[in-house]
Amino acid sequence: MKSIIALLFLFSIGLSAQSHFSISGEILDQKNERLELSEVNLFDDQDKIVKSTVSQDGTFEFKNIDANTSYYIQIVNHSKIQNELPFTLNEDYKFKIIFNPRMTDLEELKIVKNINSVKTENGNLSIDIANSALSKVANSTDLLSRLPFVRIDPNGENLSFVGKGVPLLYIDNQRVDFSLISALSVDDIKSIELIRNPSIKYEAEGKAVIKINLKKSRKEGQKLILTETGIFQKKYSNYLSGNYQAKKNKTEWKLNASYNQINHWESNGYDYAIDTKAIASDYIIKSVTKRPQLIFGANFYQELDKEGDYISLALNGNMRPDKGDNTTVTNYSENAMNTNVQTLNRQDRNRATVNAMFNFNKNLPKLDANIFTGFQYKRENDQVDYNFYDNKDFAGYEFSQFRHQLYSGNIYSGRIDIEKKFSDLFKVESGGSFNSAEAFTDNTTQFGNIKNPERLEYFFRESNLATYANLDINIKKFALKAGVRMENTIAKGENEETSVDNIARNYTDWFPSFQLSFEPNENFNYSLDYRRSISRPNYGNLASGGLYGSPYVEYRGNPLLLPSYSNTVTLNAKLKKWSITASVYEDKNPMGYTLVFDEAKNISTFMIVNFDKEIGGNLSADYELTLKKFKSQNSLSLNYDKIEDTMAVSQKSTPYIYFSTNNSYSFKKNLSFLLDASYITNRTEGIFEYNAMCLINLGVNASIRQFDFTVRYNDVFKQMDYIQKLTYKKMSSTGTFYGNTPTISLTVKYNLGNISKSNYKEKVVNENADRL
Repeated sequence: MKSIIALLFLFSIGLSAQSHFSISGEILDQKNERLELSEVNLFDDQDKIVKSTVSQDGTFEFKNIDANTSYYIQIVNHSKIQNELPFTLNEDYKFKIIFNPRMTDLEELKIVKNINSVKTENGNLSIDIANSALSKVANSTDLLSRLPFVRIDPNGENLSFVGKGVPLLYIDNQRVDFSLISALSVDDIKSIELIRNPSIKYEAEGKAVIKINLKKSRKEGQKLILTETGIFQKKYSNYLSGNYQAKKNKTEWKLNASYNQINHWESNGYDYAIDTKAIASDYIIKSVTKRPQLIFGANFYQELDKEGDYISLALNGNMRPDKGDNTTVTNYSENAMNTNVQTLNRQDRNRATVNAMFNFNKNLPKLDANIFTGFQYKRENDQVDYNFYDNKDFAGYEFSQFRHQLYSGNIYSGRIDIEKKFSDLFKVESGGSFNSAEAFTDNTTQFGNIKNPERLEYFFRESNLATYANLDINIKKFALKAGVRMENTIAKGENEETSVDNIARNYTDWFPSFQLSFEPNENFNYSLDYRRSISRPNYGNLASGGLYGSPYVEYRGNPLLLPSYSNTVTLNAKLKKWSITASVYEDKNPMGYTLVFDEAKNISTFMIVNFDKEIGGNLSADYELTLKKFKSQNSLSLNYDKIEDTMAVSQKSTPYIYFSTNNSYSFKKNLSFLLDASYITNRTEGIFEYNAMCLINLGVNASIRQFDFTVRYNDVFKQMDYIQKLTYKKMSSTGTFYGNTPTISLTVKYNLGNISKSNYKEKVVNENADRL
């Protein structure tokens, strides 16, 4: 390993000895005013594109360009193309270009196909969605499932990042939860960043960030997009959405609404045994419910007089009733006595989410500084009624119990961010935030043969005050980013029925972040990162009431959950089209789901718990291949994870391989074929064992005038079943979570009007919104 690093270092020194210059300039129209929104491409003497950028204010700059080579600049604006005269680069060049709009129309902007759709920087991936075949997939959940290292769970309602756990989710600068991303239109997405080494500005939560960047380079006008998608799984679902956008001068509106008729299917099962109790059982639970969704959103953006000053308002909501039947088939054995139980659960559930946000940004050009402040409010409400009936040994269904559960949560938050640039080499960021959250659970269980009901009233409150400072220094080819965040958290949980679950915590944490990078030229970059982070339990996991699965199994929350702390060190190397990343980490109090035997109730409980420790590392490589009309993005990683706990049986951990490939081939301008796949091998991670999975998805996109058509066939070989084995507190269990696949989907999208030069901006205020 040392020899490889030494060779890379010597190679980079040799490269840095070469001469490089910069090319910059401004683009003017016929009135000698700067031309807004144009594409600037730099070609070499072989007519190959070297660099490309989008100029929004009439200026452009290309840095670290090889010397003593002939180049020419191409300007593209509103389907017009203009090529400048060739020149040989032997010093820094600055141009003043007059754009002539009467140049020949472009028949097709073919140069886009030569630009890499995936860019890597310090081990992070930025994937171009708008200019790739991925822009035609049915919905944002389908889109995320095709990205490297991203895995959607079998029920399609949560995601994870291979080797990083659950990532933070952002839309532009606003932190969101998965329900908001799943309601986002793919047509609004410009690019997606997979940030494996997040900086301090992404808060202290989580080991990775998935950031969705919305389109912003657009003209004034109006645009309406209507999308209809039919999805055939084990049950048929229909998705209908409309997105409207209007922009006039410095004012912009966005309105969106969706009505989805979802026929939800979900199933999982467990085989488990408790040797000390002579208990063995297996069960399969299946849920088939109707989930009509009504999603709405309204966004307002107003640019103020000075450049960079703006205010924005956003309001969005998601109402999703959920009615239907859950059925469980259980084979139970205790002391050689066998019982078969069929459980019917009639469910009537109503869930609603409301999110409101206000942002204000002030630019101070005389001080070369910027101030942002914002406030955010989110409310989550979940109310459900369950009626349970048991059929023991085929004697017929009898009423067992009725449960009424109410869960609600509110978060109020605000923040201020100050950015001060002292020079091109030195920048300081600082700020602070506050969060105040409260979650309330009120559950009543009425048993058929007991008069007095069982009650659970749990009230959880948490406040968090934070301040941070971040330093950014750039000296020639070296860059240093170092920051620290301090957070004080006060949490209090009260159970009205028993004091066993009461908690009272007051703790202060420090979260340092550090990155040192060296970039000898555009094609090579090396960096070293360190970050301390935290993962807090969701409020629902802390205070949720039990869900009855059968007389022997229950699902419930854990009020005693602790936050998980992580330390991660990462090395990154960019070698032309290759990106190599190596990282190691250590976690304290990692969280995970398992079955736990409840001695008092003599039942098994499925819940999330804290384990003692987790260590691991990975070595990954990313590479993009472009051959004319064919594009292929490939990621390969070798991973090792080990979870330890004194209450669990630990086995020898084994390395495992994860591979992801995303391919597209354009037959014609408006017709393309998609093939993407991912594969993960069998693995043992200390106390856990997992199965191998190979997912292959096919698709065809076609565009005819204002219509876009997409056909998808996902999980061709039906590999979406997820299996987990664990022995915890003398209880051996094997759980299987069944995928709702294969999936066939047909999407029709109608585009009316044109909107561009959208300046809409939002920035995160609520750091804990997804914990509801």
